[in-house]
This record gives sequence, structure tokens and C-alpha cells, in this order.
Amino acid sequence: MSRVGLRQLVGSRGSARAVVDAVTAAIGGGVTVEDGDGRLLSGELTGSPAAAGYAVQNDGTSLGWVRGPEPARAVATLLEHLVTKEVECKALGAEVLHLYREINLIYSFSEKLAALLDVERVADLTLREARHSIIATDGAVMLLEDDGALSTVAGFGDELPALSGFRAGHGIVGAVAASGIGEIVNDVEGDSRRVAQVRLSSLIAVPLRVGERVIGVLALASTLPLSYTAAQLKLLGTLGLQAATAIENARLFERTVQAAAERERLLRLHKETEVARAKLESELTLAARIQADLFPAALPAVPGYQLAAHNRPARQCGGDYYDAITLAGEDRVLLCVADVSGKGLPAALVMSNMQATLRALLGRAASLPALAEESSALLFATTAPEKYVTAALAVLSPATGDLRFVGAGHVDTLILRASGDVETLSSTGTPFGLLPPGLPYGESHRSLAPGDTLVLFSDGVPEAQNLSDEEFGEARLLEVLRQTGGASPSDIVTRVVTAIDAFAAGAPQFDDITLLVVRRV
Repeated sequence: MSRVGLRQLVGSRGSARAVVDAVTAAIGGGVTVEDGDGRLLSGELTGSPAAAGYAVQNDGTSLGWVRGPEPARAVATLLEHLVTKEVECKALGAEVLHLYREINLIYSFSEKLAALLDVERVADLTLREARHSIIATDGAVMLLEDDGALSTVAGFGDELPALSGFRAGHGIVGAVAASGIGEIVNDVEGDSRRVAQVRLSSLIAVPLRVGERVIGVLALASTLPLSYTAAQLKLLGTLGLQAATAIENARLFERTVQAAAERERLLRLHKETEVARAKLESELTLAARIQADLFPAALPAVPGYQLAAHNRPARQCGGDYYDAITLAGEDRVLLCVADVSGKGLPAALVMSNMQATLRALLGRAASLPALAEESSALLFATTAPEKYVTAALAVLSPATGDLRFVGAGHVDTLILRASGDVETLSSTGTPFGLLPPGLPYGESHRSLAPGDTLVLFSDGVPEAQNLSDEEFGEARLLEVLRQTGGASPSDIVTRVVTAIDAFAAGAPQFDDITLLVVRRV
């Protein structure tokens, strides 16, 4: 309260002047009130000798004088009391105004935050609003990463934002992140937790907290000596609490947007996949139809013999092949079962190549081993290195029952004699297309007597599996064949396939199944 304040208090016509006048009248008059410069504020000067003076003070400062008889001392005391009350009222008014401004700041800040869904913009706004009420040359909003590091997402000034290497529990800012408790450090140079040589003198920092979880730190600092207060720490903490919630909402929004974008991407990929799948399905259906046309439409009629064949691919397109071809101008029949490495469309393409190769070489090769050698050489030249074909080739002379056999890395071929005995024809060379040309193929010689049955098959027959990954095996195949007795080839094929399906008991078919059965009747 200044001396002008005493003039305002007594010189007015308000309640304070009325009280002074009433007290003066009560003590009989003759009382004057002067300000510190001796100017009359109340009462009337008389020609009588100067009366005694009583000082009016507030907080050690002289504000003026009350002159008059001894009772005038009460007027001085009254004025000191009124001045004190006026000072308190003005201080309270200033505090209320300050609180109103803080509330208005927080309310305005909340409204602005509500419109933001971006982490960096929330951080920038937080720093701008904090600087309106708290003096600072530097500031930063740092977010806590999963590994404990603090990364700056927004800042101002030359010192604080330029610092790096902050971690929870390390340095002043790191200590706030670790403890979740705000701090005021008005002597940064003298703090043992200082992490680097900086020109900062004072620092105030609060945690960004969501519930019980600290997600970062809001810090202000000054390169000039300042004394940050508890009230400023409280205000910064309030701003930090609102900012933390907004940052978390912005993060959630970003994750939601990313999730929506990812969902759209996956839906688009799913649609593209479905279109591609439908296209592939159509192409596979066409390929399967074309492949089916590569198999003999009907097996040749061979006097004195019965023939039957069966092929069931594991997929829409298979890699197995069978054929029975009457050699032009000769009383002989070429019998073949082949198995391409791999499955599906790639294997089917190689199978078609094998069929074309074999038919193209018929009649040109001097012997069955020569046919095998030339087929292998052509496949080696026209297929990928990892593609090869195993095959069982047999040339039958129907009139005599003479049988010549070449096996190219294939499973054993069986002859079921009329007596019930079983003979095995094993491979006599390597798979077609596996190795460079030049390796010869051997030839086995047998004869089919009346009642004998020749069984050629692919490895999908003995290697068929059940749900326990157990294979059907050659032993079970021989058992089924022995039980067929004098059954026709078509009946034998049916019994073998039925036995395989019963053994598999619903297990997926992993390989193509092919049989070619020839019986001399």
C-alpha cells in the first residue's frame, strides 16, 4: 500500500472516511490526517500550536500522520487497521484474478486439445500454453519409449531440446519420469543429476501421467536465473495431466487409423487374392481337363489280355502318367507308368513333356534301353534341373507273352503269377532328366504265362498315409494282390484303391495314385 493509497482511503467519501469522521467527532474534534508529504487529508488546520503527531504505518513503511490530542492516537490505530484490511483485500483480489486467469487458461487449453488428434500438435500446443503463465527460455515434451528412452516430440529454445540420451531414472528429467513426481530445480548447475554441460540455470518438470502410468515428461527451463514456485509447478502439472490424456487419445486415434488402413489393405489383398484364386482355379480346371486328355481315352484291345488303369491326382493337376501304346506295324505293346518329381501344375507340365517325348521317340529307338536313354536326354535338355521323371517301361509281345522291362529310378513293378507267387522288376537306370546324357539303361527280360498279371504303379500307392503318418507299404499291396486270385484287372484296380482309402481313413492324399494292370487270360 503506497501513500497514495492513504489519500484514496481517507480522501474518499466511502465507508473509511465516514468511520474516521465519526471517531474524530467522538473525541471532540481537533484531529487532522496528513499524508507522508504533509498534505492535509482530513480535518481543519487551526492557528493553535501544532498538535502531537501519531504515525500511520504499514509493513514498516510510514504512510502519513494523525495530529491532535491524545485520543487522536486511536484514529492512527484505526487507519493502520483499515490500511491493513485494504492491503489484504487487494492481495486477495490479485490472487482471485490470478486463479481466474489460470482457470481460464486451463479451460481454453482443454477446448483446444479437444480438436487435436496428432501427438506433435498436442505437444506444441502444451508448450505454447505453458509459456503464457510460466517464464522459460527452453521447453520440451518428451515421451517414454518401451526401452526406457525419452524422445523429444516438441520443444523450443537452444539448450533443452538439443539434449539427447535422456532415459528414465537418468538425469533430472529422467528422475521425474521414473518417480512420476514433478520437481523444481532452481540451481541446475549445482544438481548432481545434471547429465551434460548446459547453460540452463533453472528447471521445472512434471510427469505426463495417464492413470498410474507415466508416458513422458513436460519440462520448462531458463538459461537466466529464475526461482520457479510451487504454484507454477502445480499449474504445469495440471497442463501436463491434460496433455497426457490428449497424447494418449491421439496415439489411440493413430493406432485406430493405422488399423483401419491395415484392414483396408488386407481386404484389398484378400479381394485380389480371391480374384487370383478364382483365375487360378479356372486355369487349373482347364489344365486338369487338358491333362486328362493326355491319358489314353481307352486302353488298346490286346487279344488274349485284359488291361485296366486308374489315376487319381493329389491335386487338381497331377504329375503321374500312364500309357499303353500298340507299336505301329509291330505285334507289340508299350506299357508305361511314370511319376514326375513334385506335384501340381509344374509337375503336370513336365508330365505332358514326358508324354510328348515318349510318343515322339516311338519307332525311332532301336530298343527299349535306347528309348529310355533318348527320353532322358531330351528331358534333361528341356526341363529345370530340379525336375526329373521316374518311369517303368515294359514292351509286351502278346503272342508269346515275352516282356522286356526298363525301370528309371521307379518303384518296383510286380508280376503276380497264376500260382500266387510274386516277382519283382526293379529299376535298371536313373530317373529321366536327372543326370546328363551318356548313362546306359539295363533291361530285364520276363514272360507272362496265362493267368499271370503285370502290375505297374507309382509310389503314391505304397506311400499312401493314414492319420498316424503310417504308410500303406508294399506288404499290404502284395496282400491285396494275392487275395485277388483270378480277378480281372479292373477288379484288381478297384480292390487296391479301396484298400488304400480304407487304410488312409480320411487322411489327406499327398501324392498321385496311378496303377496299370495287365493280365494274360
